[in-house]
Amino acid sequence: MAALHIRDVPEETVAALKRRAARRGHSVQQELREALERLAAEPVPGGRARRLSLRTVATGHVGSFDRGSFYDDDER
Repeated sequence: MAALHIRDVPEETVAALKRRAARRGHSVQQELREALERLAAEPVPGGRARRLSLRTVATGHVGSFDRGSFYDDDER
C-alpha cells in the first residue's frame, strides 16, 4: 500500500484531526485514510465521467427478466 507524507500542516489542523479521531475512537491515520477515501470518491466538477464497463455473465437462466424480478415491483 502506498504511503503519503504531507508537509507544512498547520498545528491547529493537526490538533483538530487528533480531537476528531479521538471522538470517533480512531487513530489519526485511520481518520485521514477515511477522509482521503471520501475525497477520492467525489466526482470532480467539470471532470470526465468514468467509462462504464459491463460484463455479461452466463447464469444458466433461459428467458427474460422483468422489473419485478429485481425490485419486487415497488416502482423504485
